[in-house]
Amino acid sequence: MLGLPPAFRRRAAAAALAAVLARFAVPAARAAETLVVPPRVRVLVVAPHPDDESLGAGGLMQQVVAAGGRVHVLFVTNGDGYPEAVEAATGHREPSASDYRGVGELRRAEALVALEHYRVLPLSVTFLGFPDGGLAEIWRRGPHVPPYESPYTREDTPPYPHAWEAGARYLSRDLVHLIARVVALADPDWIVLPTPLDHHPDHCATFTFVLAALKSLAVEPGGAGRMPDRLLTYLVHTARGWPPPPEAPGPLPEPAALFAPGRWFSLPLDPSQVRTKLAALATHRTQAAVMDGLFRSFARPNELFAVIDRERIPGLQPGTPACGSEPPSRASHPVPTPRGRG
Repeated sequence: MLGLPPAFRRRAAAAALAAVLARFAVPAARAAETLVVPPRVRVLVVAPHPDDESLGAGGLMQQVVAAGGRVHVLFVTNGDGYPEAVEAATGHREPSASDYRGVGELRRAEALVALEHYRVLPLSVTFLGFPDGGLAEIWRRGPHVPPYESPYTREDTPPYPHAWEAGARYLSRDLVHLIARVVALADPDWIVLPTPLDHHPDHCATFTFVLAALKSLAVEPGGAGRMPDRLLTYLVHTARGWPPPPEAPGPLPEPAALFAPGRWFSLPLDPSQVRTKLAALATHRTQAAVMDGLFRSFARPNELFAVIDRERIPGLQPGTPACGSEPPSRASHPVPTPRGRG
């Protein structure tokens, strides 16, 4: 396809990815079951970027805290590689590496304010500082290559002073190790994370890295006891006209397909919980400026999760299905050329 126009190549690549994902999807065959939050449940919410925690599980976090449970939130990236949002935040048509790193700091601050709406304190929040837009490529490269360098921040290690382990390198083995440590410390009953069928490669790859971390824990002494009772997977990005536009009324409907080991569960939200979720999303100002429609599409009287029970986890394979290499929001936006370290 080298002689074809870039737009045609992108469409062809997207079609090929959709075909691969379809192998691991099954049609939604029956109405979603109702998800009930038990008392004192321990939950780890894994978000590829700041705002995904609220899009996927803003209502769930409220109900867990209200039931006397515990929520820990893990952000894999600081969301520092979204050109449109960085341009809007800085006013720079060609943002520098310093601009991208600055927005990464800003998005961390916005996330902490958003989590205050759910009564999740900073002590229960971990930022790994891995590269936005690079997670699928880090997995594809494997554990024994030079670290990945973000084309946005121009860094190959977390550049943020509040990153959980600033000396980590942008390598798959380092990220698997860090996630495994967070899982061991949080000791969750439930892990809430993106579905591998999400069309954003960072979301798909986040599932892959969490699954690899669970596999690494399982082979350690006593590792079987560290497995969560459930994985609750959420969907944000798809090419099939989901979620419905914000003007469409009613609850969030089931997507056309789900990851085969899972079953759909719907968590009902009352009006006050929907308002709190929308208020939390509004604090992600850098994203609201360019994604307001998507935010409002998720402010509905329910949240959907494809739930994978504990006994099904050993049969899952990290990296299957494979993730794409280019986030949908950047498909028509050029990656910045190197300009030093800003």
